[in-house]
Amino acid sequence: MARKLLSILLAVLLVFSLLPGTGAYALDEGLTFSDMPDNWAREALERAVANGLLVGDGGRIMPDSPLTRAQMATIITRAFGATEEEDISEYTDVKSTDWFASSMAKAYKMGVMQGYERKMDPNSNITREQVFVVIAKALKLEPVSVINKAFEDLDEISGWAKAHVYAMVNAGYIQGTNGKLNPKGYITRAEFAQMMHNIIRQYIRTEGIYTKVDDGNILVSVPGVTLKNVTINGDLIVGDGVGEGDLVLDNVTIKGRLVVRGGGVNSIIVVGGNIESKVVIAKVDGNIRILVEDGADVDVIVVDDGKDAVIIEGDTDTVVVNVPDVPVIIRKGKIKRIEVSCRESADITIDEDAEVEDVVIGSDSRRSALKVKGRVSNVETSASNTRIFGTGTVGTVNVNEDA
Repeated sequence: MARKLLSILLAVLLVFSLLPGTGAYALDEGLTFSDMPDNWAREALERAVANGLLVGDGGRIMPDSPLTRAQMATIITRAFGATEEEDISEYTDVKSTDWFASSMAKAYKMGVMQGYERKMDPNSNITREQVFVVIAKALKLEPVSVINKAFEDLDEISGWAKAHVYAMVNAGYIQGTNGKLNPKGYITRAEFAQMMHNIIRQYIRTEGIYTKVDDGNILVSVPGVTLKNVTINGDLIVGDGVGEGDLVLDNVTIKGRLVVRGGGVNSIIVVGGNIESKVVIAKVDGNIRILVEDGADVDVIVVDDGKDAVIIEGDTDTVVVNVPDVPVIIRKGKIKRIEVSCRESADITIDEDAEVEDVVIGSDSRRSALKVKGRVSNVETSASNTRIFGTGTVGTVNVNEDA
């Protein structure tokens, strides 16, 4: 009888363990580490293990060991659910048979890691400034030239890293120690786990409907997720693992940004709710759609990465195009303003059922094309060789000097 009751209890526990949670984590009871510290890093390390970011070796988690570039690539691609690889055969120190080859190719595809002089240095310890840049790129933080906190060793930050390191500091993601950032120092596995724990409060890695979320930034890395009637006190990051799948935001308030690295032609769907900061579209390649409906309050959508079509459907205030040669298609809605600030040509289409008040094309966006099938009230261009054409209606066109 006792054995039967135990079997029933285990079955019930298994069912509940498969249900979508609110970010609660737990280590497998059979998974123990002889060197798991009992200090400030324990919770972060346990979360990193539970969320698949860190794995041990020989029953050890090695909290004080420095993180290598290969390990960094593995962790960041696991976190964001990346599956697509880029050809990195030009790099001489990554062989296809290496355990880290796939992770390095995925991180390169994500645009978060790159090599130098035909080397990726996978086995080298990664420096703190390199880690900061990788995470800043993954989170699509905007590089900045001004830092909001003073550190004694700012002049030790490499020039190529400075703008992203500043962005990480300004976002509150790195605090430094004893007034220093130690940018050239190495980062331990425990320190990295703690940093990721501070940045990402919940990893959603199972499809389903979520009506509760943790407090802070949320990362969704699988398709088929619906967030319903929740408030996100931070950013919502749509990871690369969403692929061509869907994410539905049903009456969701996002206090920070909606960062879109994944999604397909039928997503992302924003039904009601409010995005208080902005939407950042940063899918590396593949078509993607942002659907805004049922009175959702979306002020700004920024097209910041990619090479395939970005479809914006519904009403929003401002669309900013920062990346050249990406087809941006406006459908079934009203846009107050489109700002084109990319270098070289933009490719924008206003469909028959769309209406835009103002299109402003900056001087760097040479050879931009604006195809109007619907209606545009005003166009202002400072870019040479701007082309405006189509079967729709344009109210006025203002051509500035040198355009």
